[in-house]
Amino acid sequence: MPAIFDTLALPTDRSARLLLIHPVTRAPLTDEAGEQGWIELYSWESEQAQAHRLARDNAQRKLGREFTAEEEWEDMGQMLARMTRAWHLVGLDGRAIAAPCSFDLAAGAYNATGLRWLRNAAIAFLNVSGNFFPLAGSTPSAPMAATNSG
Repeated sequence: MPAIFDTLALPTDRSARLLLIHPVTRAPLTDEAGEQGWIELYSWESEQAQAHRLARDNAQRKLGREFTAEEEWEDMGQMLARMTRAWHLVGLDGRAIAAPCSFDLAAGAYNATGLRWLRNAAIAFLNVSGNFFPLAGSTPSAPMAATNSG
């Protein structure tokens, strides 16, 4: 990037926590100890997101065609997984889920039909740049945006 544009650029190394809210009751999704579930995500502007976009575009060129709808769905789940830095997951029953944060588990979660609400919440959160680049005096973490599960 030409140096003249430095003051226009967003940092690419930031992450922020999406605070999980129950998709039906809209109450904070908290565990037995009272800790709210969260997913720490890198932004759309991150190196992780850009690396995934480039790999996806190269794969499409090798195939010589556009992705099918199924491939697009899976690809978005994989991109979200690459952008997931850490998590503290809490089940809808209020119990902590002792799952390590890994690419395979994250991609599996984001691509699971029954967890569409979680995928939609992550995308909605990512679509608000202010979650990653807050104004002075505000917090970088934000509650889950209202999303439809369909």
